[in-house]
Amino acid sequence: MTEFTAFDGTRLSYETLGSGPVLVLVPGGPRDSVYLEDLGGLSEHFTLIRYDARGTGASQAPAEPGAYAYPVLAEDIEALRRELGEQTLDLLAHSSGTVVAQAYAAAHPERVGRLVLVGPGPDMYGAGGGDIPEILGRRGDEVWFAEVSQAARELVALGPDSPPEQVFDVLSRYTPAGYGRWDERQRAHAEAQLATFSLTAWSGFWAAESGPKAVLDGLAAVKGPVLVVTGERDALTGVAVGDVAAGHFPDARHVTVAGAGHFPWVDAPDAFVTAIREFLGDQPPISSGEKSSTSTKG
Repeated sequence: MTEFTAFDGTRLSYETLGSGPVLVLVPGGPRDSVYLEDLGGLSEHFTLIRYDARGTGASQAPAEPGAYAYPVLAEDIEALRRELGEQTLDLLAHSSGTVVAQAYAAAHPERVGRLVLVGPGPDMYGAGGGDIPEILGRRGDEVWFAEVSQAARELVALGPDSPPEQVFDVLSRYTPAGYGRWDERQRAHAEAQLATFSLTAWSGFWAAESGPKAVLDGLAAVKGPVLVVTGERDALTGVAVGDVAAGHFPDARHVTVAGAGHFPWVDAPDAFVTAIREFLGDQPPISSGEKSSTSTKG
């Protein structure tokens, strides 16, 4: 692990995997970034910079609780860019990390080369989650369905003032619905990623003064190409949100990976890597292994 210092003195850590063009990974969670692994073998084609967000993994917790808000986390990406000595960054963000990456792109559009958003959630946009019940309903024959359906009902009943521990408990029981299937590989990944989740960091994530609208308004200035990736079986954030997310950028398209959930590199690594390599200019157009839809603006 390599350390660098954020703008407020917080010490952050990152790990370098593979070789080739640099691709910075923005983790979701917030949790130890090791759950990203090497994104299904993407390190064979790119130099992956996998950093731990503040208060997770090997990175230091900030002195102030308010320093976990996503606009602050976005400035950590800028500190990492300076550490790496890059004029611009290609970014791949996952889950809640897509909020951080979009906040960074809105604040520093000139510093973003290409941007990949994997599994963005509807909370950022206030739209796009309407297909989640239908996606979950298609999986009624799975052994976990009854328990997960109960967790889904509890999620709906939770209020904004619900204790983080209670929310995390419900989300943990909902976890199987976030994967394309629930085999040994998926169960092991789920157990590992849940074990490193930081409730403290999560509690402060949305505590931004200006709110998502300011970020979304700033995305019009992002001139580089954007790829939004969703999983066909992702009952955590859904598929429809991919078109919503892509619609906020001047140059964006949305690809859905067949058979995958919220962690497509776990469920369908070959299809996922193919989609990313094609977008980043590393190989010919995507194969028939993915379903895709395109959203462009401007």
